[in-house]
Amino acid sequence: MKTAKLEKLREQISVIELEIASIEQARLTTPEIEARVDAFIQEMKDEVESEILDSAGVLTYDRHPESAPGSWAPARSWVRTRPYIGFAMAVTLNPQAFRAMVLEAALKTLKGERQEHAIARGELVAPLQAKRRSLALDEEAEITRLEECGIDVLRRADADPAVVLGLAA
Repeated sequence: MKTAKLEKLREQISVIELEIASIEQARLTTPEIEARVDAFIQEMKDEVESEILDSAGVLTYDRHPESAPGSWAPARSWVRTRPYIGFAMAVTLNPQAFRAMVLEAALKTLKGERQEHAIARGELVAPLQAKRRSLALDEEAEITRLEECGIDVLRRADADPAVVLGLAA
């Protein structure tokens, strides 16, 4: 048996849980997405710098075995052993086009979905969790009252065990 009070408490808990899930599953904000793309581009530039440009000095030697005309052994080795180098080079040579292309594709997937700043999520969720906890305590008090009156009440399957056992203050 359920009472109107118990139904209302459970409805409020359900609404809060949906809001918490909405915040936790929200997409990143557009500036955060842009920052991720920019960080990736910088990572590709750093990769090209450390893997390719740092060894370009070999080309300045007249009699170095790797500086013969038409030969740059490290470059051939990179293509064979590190295929991502070609991708990193493409990103490095035209970062603006890559950024525009990736951002357009990423932002297109949002389709009006909720966006929340990663850091702000905790600030938004904490008061909701506190409210949910308070409602769960009220719910358990109502269930206990009903049981004392001889009325059997089923608890929610996702009820907090600490609340049910009276361990939560």
